[in-house]
Amino acid sequence: MKKFIYLLVVVGFSFVLAACGAPTIDASSEEAMKASMEEVTKDMTEAEKAEFGAAMMAVSMKVAMENMSDKEKAEEAMKEALDGKTAEEIIEMSKE
Repeated sequence: MKKFIYLLVVVGFSFVLAACGAPTIDASSEEAMKASMEEVTKDMTEAEKAEFGAAMMAVSMKVAMENMSDKEKAEEAMKEALDGKTAEEIIEMSKE
């Protein structure tokens, strides 16, 4: 019985920690993207915002260059690349 209670406590904490994750980009629409960008950057310092902005630009340019022949495909690829990502994940993507 003790093991079962311990297991429930561990699973419960796992759900709590998962819910407290960093905010992510929502690229489902232009409005959602704008709102999620504000949420992602609201607690950042100016230096962090600059780094994140540069990373967003780098990832966007990379995706655009890969899909240069089709504007719609490039926009869709950019949404797919950014959707659901945290600021840290986007910064890491820009370094690849």
